Amino acid sequence: MSDSFESILDESISALQAGIPVEEILAEAPEYAAQLRPLLFAATVLADPNPRLVPEERKSALRAVYMQQVAELPAVAAPTFSQKTQAIFRIIRRRLTPKAVLSDLATVIVTVALTLLMSLLLLSYVAQTALPGDFLYSLKRSSEAVQLGLTFGAAQRASLAETFNQRRLDEIEQLIQQDRAAAVDFRGILETKGENLWIIAGQTVFLPTDVILKGQPQEGDEVEVTGFLRTNEVLVADSIKVVK
Repeated sequence: MSDSFESILDESISALQAGIPVEEILAEAPEYAAQLRPLLFAATVLADPNPRLVPEERKSALRAVYMQQVAELPAVAAPTFSQKTQAIFRIIRRRLTPKAVLSDLATVIVTVALTLLMSLLLLSYVAQTALPGDFLYSLKRSSEAVQLGLTFGAAQRASLAETFNQRRLDEIEQLIQQDRAAAVDFRGILETKGENLWIIAGQTVFLPTDVILKGQPQEGDEVEVTGFLRTNEVLVADSIKVVK
């Protein structure tokens, strides 16, 4: 079908939907009457709101008329390669309007953004069980940092920070049970201060000669420990800082 016929067909169907009789529509485009008649006839049947209520005799009659009109249509030659190419280019031109391009671009951006968001949420959920040394552990800590950054109010931030610190202590216990080595960090009260063995938040911490002490930690102070848990359950401190 040419663009001209497609345009006339669209206008004819619109007129049909507006209630204009088929014969009047065909009279407005006599050169296309033979092609339009069966198409408009089919559109009339399809537009019936309750096709199941049409009597079988009426259906048979309509089908016979439709088949007769189809048979009277002139033979249409198969489209050539050039015509197929032109049809493809027409479709592409219609899709390459600024409005269509912007609409498609917006759809792609929204789809990608939602996909990334859902993937991040899923990974964050899975990462909640990660331990130090696991692939997703950095994502777990990043998620916690974001939560702290979005928490307003000193009391709420302190409570959330304490919850996260308890996670660090629980992670150390899990690593000990699994006999795994990993870099760890946590906060806690310095309970006992020996020569090179300190007990902090219930954890025995070994202080090597090159340990970095920030401040002058005393028993009863809250300190922040960064160190390495060995597979023999020895927690070696890299640095200990007094938390003010």
